[in-house]
Amino acid sequence: MDVVTVPPDAAGVEDGGMLPPAGSLVIYTGDASSRTWRGLREAILRADWQPVRDTPGPKRPAKMVAASHFFDVRCAGHTLVRDLVLPAGTPFRTLTLPYTGGPVADADFDVVEHIDRGASEVRTEHLLLLRAPELSRVERELLESVGPELRHIHMGPPRPCGSYTTMEQVTAVVERMATDAVRDKHRAGVVPGERAMALPEAVAGEATGQQGDLAASVARLLATRRRLLFG
Repeated sequence: MDVVTVPPDAAGVEDGGMLPPAGSLVIYTGDASSRTWRGLREAILRADWQPVRDTPGPKRPAKMVAASHFFDVRCAGHTLVRDLVLPAGTPFRTLTLPYTGGPVADADFDVVEHIDRGASEVRTEHLLLLRAPELSRVERELLESVGPELRHIHMGPPRPCGSYTTMEQVTAVVERMATDAVRDKHRAGVVPGERAMALPEAVAGEATGQQGDLAASVARLLATRRRLLFG
């Protein structure tokens, strides 16, 4: 499977159509014999985003009488989606997942086809497109603090609509990490290295106060989070 990174600004091409929205991972699966699919695939591989945007979305078949093998898509050995198929007569299909913009490598992704579950009537090809959102410095630091063994968490469950950003995901991470920092700073017997993710020291210090202070209130944590992420 080829993995292609779309720049956050998509080289100036307006959002819409088959162009992945910022903050998304889009899985494209196409019928290798389809001219429509071949044209879309070639445009993606040469990073020509305007024809990608302008490609019409495929129509769903009224009835699925034949299809490709079932297949799963994985990241770093963790299954992101499972049991997908491409119906016969459909040039291609897409599936969109939210993507935080955190560090992942092309080699982390693979497709597992279940050839033991019946014959395939469609020869498929797969492309995976990543488009990170525009991130602030604090957001980048938070995402980079996630250990490499957890890099699969940068992708969320599939969404029915591609119009979203990762801000709600990242702010949830900030809230969880800040809350952990408060708890750890104000309880006895903290085990070093207990948490897999650590809030950057400057952020944790501001959110929790000095050793011996009362734990920061929820309101204070939320105010810090809003200011850090929205300026």
